[in-house]
Amino acid sequence: MRRPLMKSGFRERQTMNNIIEELRQCFPKTGIGYEFFTQLNQTLEGQHGFTPDNTRFAEGACCDEINEPELLLLEKHWGERFKFGGLAGYCHGGRTGLGAVSHHVPEEGGQKNLLLVAGPHIGWHDGEWGKVPREGQAEITTSCGALMAIMGAGHDNLEAKALDPLDAQQFNVERIMLPFLKVADDVGDVPLIALATQFLMQRVDTDLGTIIDGLLPHFEGQIACVTGVTINTAKGNFFCPSTQVIHNHQKSGGTLALD
Repeated sequence: MRRPLMKSGFRERQTMNNIIEELRQCFPKTGIGYEFFTQLNQTLEGQHGFTPDNTRFAEGACCDEINEPELLLLEKHWGERFKFGGLAGYCHGGRTGLGAVSHHVPEEGGQKNLLLVAGPHIGWHDGEWGKVPREGQAEITTSCGALMAIMGAGHDNLEAKALDPLDAQQFNVERIMLPFLKVADDVGDVPLIALATQFLMQRVDTDLGTIIDGLLPHFEGQIACVTGVTINTAKGNFFCPSTQVIHNHQKSGGTLALD
C-alpha cells in the first residue's frame, strides 16, 4: 500500500505543486490528501470540541484499497471507523447505516460528535484521468474501476440491464449515472471520466445531505460532514473537498461552514 504524502524536500515539493496544478484543471480545490486531513483533525479538535473520546468517525469511501492511507490517518486519530460507503464511493449504507452509526457515538462530559467523510475517487497518471499504477502490477489500472466500467458500458446497455442481487452496489451506481450517460458528450476540455466523477460527487452530496437532515432531529450532538474527490496518483493521494460543514454546531446550534 502506498504511503500518504508527507513533508519533503524542495524538489519533491515542487513535483507535488506541479501535479496539483495539473489536477486543478478539473478539480480546482485539490491539495495533498494527507495535509488536508491532518489540518481537518486539528481544526475539529482545536476549535470545535471534537475529541477521540467523544467522536465516532464514519466513512463512505469506495472500498478500493488505494484510498486507505487517508482513511487510516483519520482512524488513527479518531478511533475505529464505521463504513457506510462501497463501490464508487456512494453512500450505499443509506438511512439505515447512518442511523446505526448515530447510535454508536461515545459521549464525554455531555458532548458527542459524529464525523462523516465521504466521496468518490479517480485516478490520474501522466496526464490521463481514470488510470493509476499500483504497487506490484506491471500494467496501469483503472480508478475508479466501478465508474470506469459504467462509462465503458454506456447508457443503452445499462438502461436495459436487470438487477443482479449479487451485484447490487454496482447496479445502484449504474442507475445513478444513467442521467449523466444519456447526455454525456466526450467533446470538450474536461475528460468524460472527470465529468462523471463530478456528477457522482454532486449526487453523494445531495443524498448524504438528505440522510443527515433526517438524523438531525434525533441526534443530540454535532455532525461534521466532509466530502470530496480523492485523486489517486503514483505520488500518493490528493483530495478536492466539496462539502465541509458542521451541523448542530455547539455554539450556534446551526450549520457552520469549515471552508
